[in-house]
Amino acid sequence: MMGADEQGEPVRTLVGDFDAADELLWAAQSGELAELGAVVVRRSGRIGPLIELIRARHRRPEAFGSVNLEAPFARTVEAGLARGEVSGTARGSRAGVFPLRKLGADGERTDEWILWAAQADHAATAVGFPDLVAAEILGALGELQDNVFRHSEAPRSGIVAFAATPGHLEVVVSDAGIGVLASLRQHPDYAALEDAGTALKVAVADGESRFGRGSGCGFGMGQMFRALANHDGDLRFRSGDHALEVRGHSPSLQGRVELGHKAGLPGLTVSVLCRATSDPGRTL
Repeated sequence: MMGADEQGEPVRTLVGDFDAADELLWAAQSGELAELGAVVVRRSGRIGPLIELIRARHRRPEAFGSVNLEAPFARTVEAGLARGEVSGTARGSRAGVFPLRKLGADGERTDEWILWAAQADHAATAVGFPDLVAAEILGALGELQDNVFRHSEAPRSGIVAFAATPGHLEVVVSDAGIGVLASLRQHPDYAALEDAGTALKVAVADGESRFGRGSGCGFGMGQMFRALANHDGDLRFRSGDHALEVRGHSPSLQGRVELGHKAGLPGLTVSVLCRATSDPGRTL
């Protein structure tokens, strides 16, 4: 959609979903984003695309100089990444960010994390998730957070985030580390992996990790699938130049899986949208 600013200059407007994030990242990678002029990214109700866009802006600040993210949560994410600010611990909070630099050197939980996680749990139950379901989803979030310390080689770059709206809970874990492909290739079991897409397919399977098959370690993806076994959920795993998406009721690797080639983005970002009511066949 095209519009104009107060000076009459053209402004392109996009809704800040994953399609828009993919489009802008491709434009930045090809050197065409600056040629588009002013771009306004309106809120979409999702925090995953915002976090991917902010990661990309940190990587190519000159390309994203004319891109304005309207969602107030974008500033919350920036504050977490730039200054290590924790948000979402106040009573009644429905969204928050926790920079992983606030944890111990090996990811040890702190009192501040416990308070943050408890508020995320309260937010989930307040928007319609049963206590057990909320606990399962946030337990899986904790596993994905541990994954940043085990595999990314850049845990201080990591953040976790949540956003709760009536009937929906979104959780995101993101880092700017070495990415899934480089991590897996460190073990001989995976030396022959060809690209990030193949690596993502391996990483979401149970028992696969940079420590090798049979190590008893994994990337935490299997637990996320189990947490959503009876719920309508959408998952997106983005690393390097690929994204793997699993959508719909009872998400699993046997369900609706889409693997797409994307513009490069370092690290791994996992975005999970859960719905409080199961509705088979329902998707975004």
